[in-house]
Amino acid sequence: MKNILIVEDSKVVSSAIKNLIETELNYHCVICESKKESAQTLLKYKGKFDVALLDLGLPDAPNGEIVDFITKFNIPTIILTGSTLSEDETKFRNKNIVDYVIKDGSYSFVYAVSVIRRIINNAKIKVLIVDDSPVFIEKIEKLILRYKLISYTANNSEEALKVLKSHPDIKLVLTDYYMPIMNGLELTRKIRKKYTKDELGIIVLSDNDDKNASTKVLKYGANDFLDKKFSNDEFFARISANLEILELFEDANNKANRDFLTGMYNRRYLFQTGVQKYDKANKNNKNFAIVIIDIDKFKNINDTHGHDIGDIAIKEVAIILNKHFNDYDNLIARLGGEEFCILISKKKVDEVKEILEEVRKDFELNIIKVKNLEIKYTVSIGCSFNFGESMDEMIQSADNSLYVAKDNGRNQVRYRD
Repeated sequence: MKNILIVEDSKVVSSAIKNLIETELNYHCVICESKKESAQTLLKYKGKFDVALLDLGLPDAPNGEIVDFITKFNIPTIILTGSTLSEDETKFRNKNIVDYVIKDGSYSFVYAVSVIRRIINNAKIKVLIVDDSPVFIEKIEKLILRYKLISYTANNSEEALKVLKSHPDIKLVLTDYYMPIMNGLELTRKIRKKYTKDELGIIVLSDNDDKNASTKVLKYGANDFLDKKFSNDEFFARISANLEILELFEDANNKANRDFLTGMYNRRYLFQTGVQKYDKANKNNKNFAIVIIDIDKFKNINDTHGHDIGDIAIKEVAIILNKHFNDYDNLIARLGGEEFCILISKKKVDEVKEILEEVRKDFELNIIKVKNLEIKYTVSIGCSFNFGESMDEMIQSADNSLYVAKDNGRNQVRYRD
């Protein structure tokens, strides 16, 4: 459960924000009405708050003194203010502030909730900063970390491409326009050969007065352009806007590519993307395995306990498989019903066999408790390391191994080398 600290002396304002946060985000909120009370609360919680919303005019801290106090705990802070943003932004520029909300109605509270959601979601998002100036990299990185994003840095474009190769799940690149060897324009072109605009965002930064620079980078595939003389408020607004657009694309793709019940990839995505993984591994003679997993005697679960319990049993498969295979090199999909498929890349045969035996044991020992019921089941597993002539043939090979496991008593793993 995420903890949100609200320091606000207006009960109307604090209650409205608290109700929105708990309704929309299901986070735990703690309200304080003074600096003194917030100090006692922080001591009680040992400073463990994910986000703080602070009123600048408190009875015992009328001039924003609460900001200096909360900054000591390194908590991402949203300011609740009735003054102009420019005044506050200048006064608190170097504090741990990520946004400002003017208290002028219900929409401002809705906006505050969206910023909280953004900060919490940022904890799993990777950003790459590319610039030949160590001073500017340090400046950007401090802001990125303040926004709770995961940061990587590169001093030139060639180094940036290496970082991207090592961390293909980076979601946003911030790159300088003018750099030696390869400028930001060329870097954008190279990145776009591999990543589309809805997969990875690129923001190009420049301190040059060339009015055509922004047009050039947008035409070459950048998502946004930012003048290096930005304010902190503008910087966070641009980062947030670009990440939200990427998430909208991701959400749309997930609805098309994910199984509604388990959240795993569906059969369509498996055959669309899996073929690329198969072809790459086959061409380069790399380690590759296809695994088919099926719940043993699943019909008995449905017939005995009903389809709702059967759905819970299927969801449990996703939980256990994600524990063992949730990394970039693997692809887990629900083929349909109680049958699942896993594509495993870059793991040796013995390593795959060891993992699959652990998976089998996990299912064997697992107990699902639903009200007064305790549901237990095993799985049969078939695996193929033989590329064959196509991915379809390799899947069929794994499926044949699965039926050997079924015919020989279930709750076992069988292989086709």
